[in-house]
Amino acid sequence: MKKIVSCFTGLSLFVIFCFSSQSCAEFKLGVENISNAFIKKICPAEKPCVVGLITNQTGVDQKGNRTIDILQQRGLNLTYVFAPEHGLNGVLAERDVHDSKDAKTDIPIISLYGNGSGKMISSEMMNSLDVLFFDIQDSGMRHYTYISTLLNTMKLAAEYNKPFVVLDRPNPLGSIMEGPLVEPGLISFISIAPIPLRHGMTIGELAWYFNGHVLEKSAQLHVVPMHDYNRTHGFMGTFVHQLSPNLQSLQSCYGYSFLGLFGEIEPFDVGVGTPMAFRYIGLPEKMHCSKQLWHEAQNIFSVYGVKSSFHHHTNSKTKKLSMGLSLEFPAMSDVDSFQLFIALLQLFKKEGIAFSFSAAFDKAVGTKDVQKVIAGQITEKDFFNTLHQGLCGFYQSARKSFLYKPFPKLTKKVKMNYT
Repeated sequence: MKKIVSCFTGLSLFVIFCFSSQSCAEFKLGVENISNAFIKKICPAEKPCVVGLITNQTGVDQKGNRTIDILQQRGLNLTYVFAPEHGLNGVLAERDVHDSKDAKTDIPIISLYGNGSGKMISSEMMNSLDVLFFDIQDSGMRHYTYISTLLNTMKLAAEYNKPFVVLDRPNPLGSIMEGPLVEPGLISFISIAPIPLRHGMTIGELAWYFNGHVLEKSAQLHVVPMHDYNRTHGFMGTFVHQLSPNLQSLQSCYGYSFLGLFGEIEPFDVGVGTPMAFRYIGLPEKMHCSKQLWHEAQNIFSVYGVKSSFHHHTNSKTKKLSMGLSLEFPAMSDVDSFQLFIALLQLFKKEGIAFSFSAAFDKAVGTKDVQKVIAGQITEKDFFNTLHQGLCGFYQSARKSFLYKPFPKLTKKVKMNYT
């Protein structure tokens, strides 16, 4: 499955500026909003709290200070750091992430990812902790496994009766909520719970939803909210790390909203393992696809608010050549990415491009019906009507979990003609 979140190991930073006249100084991340009163509330004893922190390279404040160091400076006894897929520094693209130690503090780093899936914290470690903190930036897509680690560690906190603290962060994809919920038989580490594919929620809001609607036993959940956050802006603030080896920039994060699924369909190339990861879609040059095909794709991208230009791509790792389009997303709030995904699939089918879905595709998208739509077994009209009903039901159940206004918005009316 790891085309969705694997390869390219170069680490970089990307800088995001506020999108409105509001000064960045007014906006605060959850980690920047921890009060002394809150610490006393979760750690009432005289001795320092024994803390486990689930985090990675994205766990920083807007000045670049690590949450690891911030919690220690606040007098908390940080005993373990637990790292999700890609490891503490976000550079690993392997099925197994091994335990290590933090170079700065010598704190043990315990991997929560191995054999291509999630791992749980041991009973010995859980019994030794007073509280668990969670501070990881999410991508906004359900099949991105950081939220799977969130749910798994919340389950443990509930089982061991430990307080669980989420330090909230923005949803980089803004406020749109779209795509299928996960069918019961397709629940997996890459689709951990029946929530929309593009969920439109922050990590803190997801935690509240998981606690009230997914966990059999609720955790002692505390969410430290952001200050002056507007979800329609997507990322806010002045500093953030790349999310993982292939989500190297805000633009790649945007592209991942639908190209992550194309990465599970042969023979498409989405730039994985290169600096163009999730900012490009192409087909092998040896297929000799016509420029007319890519002109039609450009028309579809334009309808959905995505800029595109012709691009010859060479994968520096595989040495394979492809031809396609490089992409630019001026405003993700205008892009209905799941509808765009279906529109592109239908175009490639119409133009006679033979493609095949990976074994993990249905789990990633959360439904078997996408393949049925492309095969003509279900009409698009029926498919999107069913999706809309599922989204409306989810929205109503999730309303009490929303922490910020405006609330998420359901995807707009389908822009394409029904087939």
